[in-house]
Order: sequence, then structure tokens, then C-alpha cells
Amino acid sequence: MSEHSDAVGNAGLANLILIEQSGAKHEIPQPSSVNGMIEAEQAMQHRGLHLREVKVVSQHTAIARWKAGERGWRRVA
Repeated sequence: MSEHSDAVGNAGLANLILIEQSGAKHEIPQPSSVNGMIEAEQAMQHRGLHLREVKVVSQHTAIARWKAGERGWRRVA
């Protein structure tokens, strides 16, 4: 296996990061950034979770970030 194929194979890995109102942070590995975006949407719609921020991160770079506000969720990145 070449270095190039290793890099391409890992390019889709991402983390879903959920930050609770208390400040507790949960990182959930995702098989792809697309899957991370889907899971982020589901987390924001879940009424039982008390979240203040949701992020999808790939290779130490935020792909998307949302913050909770008075009028619901707002995408900030």
C-alpha cells in the first residue's frame, strides 16, 4: 500500500463534538464527514440533550459548527 492511498483512505474520517451546557465535551468518531453532519443534525433536534455547541471536525479542522441560542441553532462556521 502506498503513502498516497493511506492518505486518501483516511481523508474522510471525522469527529462529532458535542458540548453540553455544563461545558462537558464528548468526541464521537465518525466514518466520514458526511456522516458527522447527519449525526450533528440529529443531535441538535434531540430535545433531551442540553447542548450549547455542536462541531464536525476532520483532520483538526472544523468543517461545520453550530451554537445554540434563544432562537434555536445557528451555524457559525
